[in-house]
Formats: sequence, structure tokens, C-alpha cells
Amino acid sequence: MNKKFFLNSFPVVLLIAFLFKLIFIDFDNYFEIDLIIISFIGSVVFYGNMYINKRLNSIYVWTENPKKRIIIQSICFFFFTSICAIVGVYIKDLAYSSVHKQSLLSTAKWEIPTALILMFTLLVVLIGSQLFKELKESLVEVEHYKTQSANAQIQNLKNQLKPHFLFNNLSVLNSLVNSNQEKASEFINGLSKVYRYIIETKNSELVTLEEEIEFLDHYLYLLKIRFDKGFQIDMNIDDKQKSGFLPPMCLQILVENTIQHNQTSQSSPLNVKIYSENNTLVIVNNIQLRDDHVESSKTGLSNIQSRYNFFTDQKIEISNENEIFRVVLPLISK
Repeated sequence: MNKKFFLNSFPVVLLIAFLFKLIFIDFDNYFEIDLIIISFIGSVVFYGNMYINKRLNSIYVWTENPKKRIIIQSICFFFFTSICAIVGVYIKDLAYSSVHKQSLLSTAKWEIPTALILMFTLLVVLIGSQLFKELKESLVEVEHYKTQSANAQIQNLKNQLKPHFLFNNLSVLNSLVNSNQEKASEFINGLSKVYRYIIETKNSELVTLEEEIEFLDHYLYLLKIRFDKGFQIDMNIDDKQKSGFLPPMCLQILVENTIQHNQTSQSSPLNVKIYSENNTLVIVNNIQLRDDHVESSKTGLSNIQSRYNFFTDQKIEISNENEIFRVVLPLISK
């Protein structure tokens, strides 16, 4: 207990002592003596119980075992307050110079229970305030750890994309270097713009659809070099929807998936459509599976859904009907 706490609480103790005397004891010739004794004993009871509370805080933490703490604190408060009340009665009788068993017992009959009632009131207020404080701090701490955990998981999910993305593009670059050095040079320039976006958004949990489309344009430039007319894309997105948010690189993953699982040729191009609809983004492609097609692990789609789960209860929709593969991404209002 510091000096500030003592100065702030002492007037309250004096006021309680005055009311105690005023309500429970007659106005008589010993009023001043009673008031001094009650103020002294009241201060001892109050600050003593506060010291007990402080010591218990370091031994029995509220959040670990609140039931045990309440029982121990109640017992300590009860015995300490009872002893102080008995001592107070005895001191008062000494001050009156009329100490005898009858006087002591008759006075103690109401003074000790009253002191215990006041102690119990103090205990209830104290326990209630401390439990509320501990609960509040515990909730804040839980939210802090949840946020840290979420950020770590998001970063981990992002990191899963980078090696896969890099491997695919290095493979393409390797083939272009051997077959067409001019296209290889253009591919390197386009790839640098793509990786600039990846670096700039490495700490971003969400990006605007407008930013994602700009990034996708750079990525599509790489696909144009890679597939020429074997890959066709049509985008029709309402400008009003471009302020919506989504996790970065979602569109790139979905476009990459269409190429990974389908044939692309000038005679039979892979057609992808991206358009906005009712606060969602729809990505559609015709299905023309590759001859060396392997069953998808759906890692990319799972990655996207996992990142969405941190920000919204909405799920991405996936359908595969009538030779058309369709994915619907919700746009998040930040």
C-alpha cells in the first residue's frame, strides 16, 4: 500500500467510523473517545485486510483457482476482523474505566457482528472488483494471443505460396531462355513487377480488389508471353466493387489453378472469365483436362479459404458442373 492509497482512503475510514458511532452508539459523554477508538480500530481493520489481500494476490492468483482464493481470503478477513473488534471493545472499556465481564460481553454482542458485517461488505466489493479486473485483463490477453496467432498463421499461409509460385515461373523462364531469349527478357521484366507486389503486400492481411486486379494484370502479361493465344481471359468488374477487400494473391492462385489442370493451345484456348456479382467475385473457366492430369490436392483453394476464415464467416463457393469450373470469392468490407 502506497502513500497515495493511504491518503485517499483514510477520509473514507473516518467517515465510516463516524457513521458507525452515530448509528449504533448513543450520543453520550464518551462520543469523542468512541470516535477516536473506532477510527483507530477501523483503520487497523481496513489497512490490515488490504495488506492480507495484497499478500494473497502474490500467493493465490484469482484466475488460477478463484474458489480457493475466496475461501482463504474470507477466513483470513473473518479472524483478523474479529480479533480487531474484540481488542477494540476491550480498549473502549478500558477507556471508560469500567471493565468487567458483563460490560464487555454486552458491548461485544452488537459491535463485533456489526464489524463483521462491514468486513463482509468490504470483502464482497473487493472480490467483485478484483475478479472483474482479472477477467478483463485475461480477455485482453487472450485477444492479444489470438491476434498474434492469427498473424503468424496468415504469414505461414502466404509463405506456402511463394515457393510454388517461384518454382513455376523459373521453370517457364528456363524453357524460354533456351527457345526465345527476347521473350525470356520480357518475362524477367514482368516477373520483377509481380514480385514487387508480393514484397509490398508481404505484411498485408487484406488488399483492395483494385490492387489485386492491378497485380493480376502483371501476372497475365507473363501468361501472354508463356501461352500466347492459348490462354484467354475476360474481366468485367464493376468499379464500385473495386473498393472491396480480399486476401492478396487470391486471383493469381485461381488463375494458376486453371492452367495447372487444363490444356492450353491456340486451337483450343483455355477461357477464363472474372466478373463481379452481388458483392462477390466470380471466376469461371471451361474444363479441358490435361492428358497428364493428376487429381488436385486443392492446396490453393484450401489456402484461400483458410485466410478468409480470419476475416469473415463467408465461405468461398466451388462448383464443377457442365464442363464449367466456378469459384465465388466474397468481397470483404474492411
